[in-house]
Amino acid sequence: MNLLIGTAENYKLDSKGRLSLPTKWRERLGKEFCTTVVKVHGYKCLTLYPEDKFVAMYEAMQQGSENLNYDTIAEFTDFAEETVLDAQGRFTVNQRQKAEVGMSNETTVLFKGRGDSIEIWDTEIFKQMQKNKNGDGIFDLMDRQKGGE
Repeated sequence: MNLLIGTAENYKLDSKGRLSLPTKWRERLGKEFCTTVVKVHGYKCLTLYPEDKFVAMYEAMQQGSENLNYDTIAEFTDFAEETVLDAQGRFTVNQRQKAEVGMSNETTVLFKGRGDSIEIWDTEIFKQMQKNKNGDGIFDLMDRQKGGE
């Protein structure tokens, strides 16, 4: 299975802004990957994409006119960075990305595997989002996605 799934908690950015990627995802994500800021339910997180998935998403955004695509592409790429793991399995979160998602050095974070990506959340922001979102279950969400009631 090549899906990036599960949760890893109690990770912390170090004093230099580096973050250790959970071992279980290192090979599947790859040594080189893309990071960007994504908004979910009104809250922002850092999202990691294998390079091929990032490119596929970018290419999917190219459908339609430039005017229709501009905001979508800008939202996806404005805070995007090419990222590399060091020999210890760490990567540096740059200052712009940290500021955009409300993190700083020494922030405690959690990782959420989302299939083809990994979200990184400030633990307190994630708890706030969970408290404020609706209580729909998986089958309710699937019905809504399919256009059902």
